[in-house]
Amino acid sequence: MYRNYIEVVVNEMLTPLLSEYKKTNPDICTCDKCSEDIKALALNNMPPQYVVEEKGNILKRVDYDLIGGRAHVTSELIKAIQIVSSNPKHG
Repeated sequence: MYRNYIEVVVNEMLTPLLSEYKKTNPDICTCDKCSEDIKALALNNMPPQYVVEEKGNILKRVDYDLIGGRAHVTSELIKAIQIVSSNPKHG
């Protein structure tokens, strides 16, 4: 089975990042719709990194951590949080 490793990282990082961001920005919405919009926007701004097997997943994780990939994901998620928070798509 293959998967987009960037999507795995975004899914791991979003909830803790939203919790931290909400501490200084208590008015942001963290509902499921806004969270999904944040994920989609961030993922659309990053190239996919597909892996096929667990070994590939482990190697990609090590590689991504060493080259600052998580910092890039954090940056894209924060941008997406700011955009979605300014323009929520729900009532």
